[in-house]
Amino acid sequence: MSDIDVLTLRQALDFTTDVYVTEKIFETQQNIMFVEIQPELLMQAPEEFLAYSESVFSLNLITVGILSKPHSKDFSSLLNGFDILIAPIDDGVSIEVADLDRTIENLSLCVTRNPQAAIVLAQLLRQEAFNDVGKGLALESFAYAMLQSGPEHALWLTERGQMPQLLDKVPAVDSIRTGSCLDIFLNRPERANAFSSRMRDELFEILQIAFLDESIESVSLRGKGNSFCSGGELAEFGLVTSPPDGHLIRLSRNPGMSVHRLSEKIIVYLHGACAGAGIEIPSFASKVVIDESANIFLPEVSMGLIPGAGGTVSIPRRIGRQRTAYLAMSGEQVLPEVALRWGLVDELLSVELWD
Repeated sequence: MSDIDVLTLRQALDFTTDVYVTEKIFETQQNIMFVEIQPELLMQAPEEFLAYSESVFSLNLITVGILSKPHSKDFSSLLNGFDILIAPIDDGVSIEVADLDRTIENLSLCVTRNPQAAIVLAQLLRQEAFNDVGKGLALESFAYAMLQSGPEHALWLTERGQMPQLLDKVPAVDSIRTGSCLDIFLNRPERANAFSSRMRDELFEILQIAFLDESIESVSLRGKGNSFCSGGELAEFGLVTSPPDGHLIRLSRNPGMSVHRLSEKIIVYLHGACAGAGIEIPSFASKVVIDESANIFLPEVSMGLIPGAGGTVSIPRRIGRQRTAYLAMSGEQVLPEVALRWGLVDELLSVELWD
């Protein structure tokens, strides 16, 4: 069994409603709390769950609910007080985990390593601003900019060390138009289509054309080479010396917003590495197709950041904020069949059928 304490709901409620709870959290540097949920309590004491949800909303504390057995979706609203839900089997809401103890220890370790990024992410998702894409992207960018100048990201940059800046000799994004169809390709295969600032700008410009040109009826987005997109270009992290400038650029040249505006006519095809921006931007589309080789994960919290390419908006709109929080805080990979079951993607193709 894990050595990490797991509280009952009533113990957790006593703690979070204590008049000195904020001081206790600050003094003990407690960043995460695990609570065992007995499904029968959802019927017997719904008022306690509502009180708990209200008590934790503004706390600097990540709360993980552990379900011992499946619960009815009819009671899902009572579990809004938990940033993450885990369970031994899939109940359609929680994260199914094979080993509860290992999951508890891993989440505790990940949050302890980067508590500021993890807590900021949890507090951002609690606002549910993702229901309004424009508002959600603005709040995400504010939070991202703040963490860019924080100590956790600075430590990650130090551990990463210096990386050479690579100059692309060809366009970072390629496109071909055939009649009313526009096919777009991320074109940095030698870097697993790492999402550079140049790729962001070129993709934004091409998507703007697709949005403004009404004669374009369908758009596809793919990645050349072995991966769709391996996430942000690591060599560029730390180059933005002014977080406010970065914030303004993100809002003015945001490919995720462009994909959202084109969502009804765009299909994104995922394969290989689909990390960070490589899943955050596609999730805005109304249809995402994936093949069996795809490897989805969100690495940003481990870098002292939060998803910054729209992932705190696009992903919870598909799978909910609790599953989004788990993916980002744990950094764990999502298998294609799980992504399909959750609704993170819409169609799974075998490699043989991919072409």
